[in-house]
Amino acid sequence: MKKIFCPKCDTAIPLRRERIEELQASGEDRLSIICPQCTHQLNLRLRLPSAKSTKRQEQRTSVGHIIVVENVFGYKQLFPLYVGVNAIGRRNKDTATDIPVITSDPSMDRHHAIIKVTEGRTGKLRFAVADDDSRVGTFLAGELLAPKEWRYLQPGDVLTLGATSIIFSDEPLPEDPTIEES
Repeated sequence: MKKIFCPKCDTAIPLRRERIEELQASGEDRLSIICPQCTHQLNLRLRLPSAKSTKRQEQRTSVGHIIVVENVFGYKQLFPLYVGVNAIGRRNKDTATDIPVITSDPSMDRHHAIIKVTEGRTGKLRFAVADDDSRVGTFLAGELLAPKEWRYLQPGDVLTLGATSIIFSDEPLPEDPTIEES
């Protein structure tokens, strides 16, 4: 199931995988949905894989992922990590971040932490985390990171951002067809 967010009121609208598959099988690429909260009409276009988008996906291949653990503030979420800088923060329709965590946790900042993925001399990928000048700090395995301190991550490491726990993995996530608003 995918969640689409209303651009007017920021309400999550679920879209079932079966509905996406039905549209793809019928050859349709457009879908119209009414937001149950504000009755705003969303006109969506399914982006089907093509030669052009396949080339773009090759450039942005997932090299790892994080799992946001379900708690009282939000549900379980998975996010891919890419080579370069991956900024993590609380999702807000007015603030852009690379990994927008959907949570109502007031102790997680909109720009909370950074995971940097680099290639070492041996060609092996290295994952490092640092706090992004958040109010409550970033914890790695229960230990508070000092300001401007970078720590390397190992698979299974637990990050705590506010009251939200995140589990790191160096395994890539498979990509799904994406939906974009038109």
